[in-house]
Formats: sequence, structure tokens, C-alpha cells
Amino acid sequence: MSFPTANNTCRNPQKLGRRNDLRPSKKQMRFFHFLLFLATTSCLFGQGQSLLYTVPFKAGDEGAKIYRIPAIWWLPKKPLLAFAERRMEQRRMFGDVDIVLRRSLDHGQTWQPQQVIANLERDTCGNPCIVQDASNNRLWLAFTRSRNQDTEEDIVAGKVPGTGVWVTHSDDDGATWTSPRDITASARRTNWGWQGTGPGQGLFLRGGGARPDRILIPAYHTEGGVYRTHCLFSDDHGETWQLGAAAAEHTSEPQVIEVDGHTLLMNARTISGHGTTRTFVVSKDRGQTWQPAEGFAELIENNCQGCIYKCFRNGSNGQYDWIFSHPNSSDRTGVHAWISDDAGKSWPHAQMLWSGPSAYTSMVRTQGGLIGMLIECGTKDIYEQIAFVKFAPEWLHGRKAPVRTPAAVKP
Repeated sequence: MSFPTANNTCRNPQKLGRRNDLRPSKKQMRFFHFLLFLATTSCLFGQGQSLLYTVPFKAGDEGAKIYRIPAIWWLPKKPLLAFAERRMEQRRMFGDVDIVLRRSLDHGQTWQPQQVIANLERDTCGNPCIVQDASNNRLWLAFTRSRNQDTEEDIVAGKVPGTGVWVTHSDDDGATWTSPRDITASARRTNWGWQGTGPGQGLFLRGGGARPDRILIPAYHTEGGVYRTHCLFSDDHGETWQLGAAAAEHTSEPQVIEVDGHTLLMNARTISGHGTTRTFVVSKDRGQTWQPAEGFAELIENNCQGCIYKCFRNGSNGQYDWIFSHPNSSDRTGVHAWISDDAGKSWPHAQMLWSGPSAYTSMVRTQGGLIGMLIECGTKDIYEQIAFVKFAPEWLHGRKAPVRTPAAVKP
């Protein structure tokens, strides 16, 4: 399989949606979505590949060893934003690591030059987590910082100082960003070791009555060598930050969606050796405390980050589908996207998005109701590139979900 460059795309019907000055009728929109569904299932870029592929990040670009840990964001009439860690010296999570951004002004077909969002004295900046304050359109990016020479293993073991938490924000759709601000004092406990924000996306929770608006960042940490998930949040539009309670033991890399106006659902990676399915917990107090979830279908854990996303159902009257992306094997190959039309009670359908080595993902609903996703992937190596893919959610219903077997339990 050959890889496209950042400006090389499969011709596809999303170009039909470029003109925004005409308002199509509901009948025209239904026909448009039907065309997208047909095109997505037929316009394949190699085995299992879907509608549109471009490459915002490729190993070697800007002198980087590799790029990892994607995060994506989009809102109507705004640029598409793709974030990643730029690892300059090592493949692993230490050394000189920057947070970088590429913006797309044409829905992912081409990408603007790289912007460096966080480059702090050659330290390790990682785990980008992006969210937008809907009350003022300010973008917030949370990330972590550790010293250049400190490995995750040494931080977890308490041999070196713990990871710090930082934020930066943008008021012009990601064109410029403020100098990063250290919020470690309020975003971690002193006895924690390693900490990660996200990675991926946070949530904006609209307030009402006595409840303020809330910016919520899913996160995880270690305490006494044990990985636990939690959330940090701001109730004053990012001025100050607070910590929620631990959500679940032996978990990391969480994502949170809003089930309804009263319930949040966290989908977290289960640490190897502590279970063979993803960990689900729910919150009834907007992410401050968590309890075990009931009534949701299990999702197999394949020792990797996974992304869950609540997506408006095209052409519906306020209905939503849930989409989950994850490698289909424990050796990090064959990233698939599963779809649930019953709020996570079942996941009967899925499509392969990348047939070869592939790992972390981040997704968002984009122009024309298409899903845009960033995928770590390659032909021989997982981290050859971070590719951007785009597909119609309806396409996922075209194939039954593969039979999944739990990842091997490592000692």
C-alpha cells in the first residue's frame, strides 16, 4: 500500500458540500447523504480503506523521529484542527517532545504548515486534549509536561518528579495561542506520579440555574504505582481548575461523552493484566464523582487507547449514534470503527479503517455530517504517520462487526 501526501486525496463526493451559500431542502439532504454512503463504500484506497485519506503528520517531517497521540477538533464554518506530539529525539515518551498543530481550511484535503503550540525548554510535552468553551468560542488545550530525561516508568515509581499539567488557549480558531500556563498546583495531588490529560477531546457542559458552565478534561494519573482515571474541570471558563474524584482503578486514557442531561459516560483503557474489556463508569454530578456503569455492552480491550464519540444522526430528529474506534487485535493492527444506534447497548456493525499497523485515534463530526478521524498508522510500522480519514457514519452499518477475542493477558 502506498501513502498519499498531504495534498493527494481520493476523489470523493464531499466536494459537493463546499458551497455553503445555498440551503438544500430536506429531500435534497437525504439524497446527498445517500450518495455519501454509496461513495464511501465504493471509493476505497486499498483494502479496507475509506473515503478520504490525507497525511497531516509523517515521521521525519520537521526533523521529528515520529508523531504520536492525535487529537482533532472542528466546528461549523471553522478550520479543522489536528494536534499531535512531535517526538524529536525518541520514539518513546521522553526527551524533546512538542505539541504541534496543523489546520485545514478545506475540510482535511490540504493542511497548513505546522504550528508549535508547546515547546518548553526541550522538556516532554504530551497528551494533547482539546475542548471549546461554547459560551465564548475559546479553544482550550490541556497537556502534560515532564523533564526531558524522565521516563514514564521512573515517574510512576517515584524516582523523579511527577508530571505537571499545563493549558493554553486560542481566541482565533487556532491561528494563535497564548503562552502555556502551569496549572499543576490545582490539577494534581502531590503524591501522584505520572499524569496524562485525555488524550483526545474534552467536553463543554452547559450550565443552567445554579449550575455554571463547565469545561471538563478527562485525565488519568498514578498513585502508589496504580493507574487511575479522573477528570479536571473549570467552572469559570478556564480561569481556575479543580480536580474530580478518582473514577476507576487500573485504567488510563479516558474519553467522556454526555449520555443525557444528567449522565456522563467514561470509556477508559483497562490496564493490561486487569481485565479484557474496556472500563465504563458513569457520573451523575458532571464528572466530579463516578460509579460503575450498567446496561452497556462490553467492548473488548486490546491494550490500546480507544476513542468514543457521540455523533448526531444525519437526517434525524435529534437522534444520536455512538462510534467507537480501536485496533481489532492486541498487536495494534486493523483499526475499526464500531457504531451503536441504541446508546451503547449493542455494537452490531463496524468497518475497517486501516488494515495494517494502527493504534491511537481521535474523531469529530465534520462538514456534511462526515466523521473525520486521525489514526496512527503505517505499512510496516505503526508510527509512520498520523493519517486523516473521512467517512459517512451510515457506511459503518454496511458490515457486521467482526468477532473479537480478548487481548492476551500479560503478566
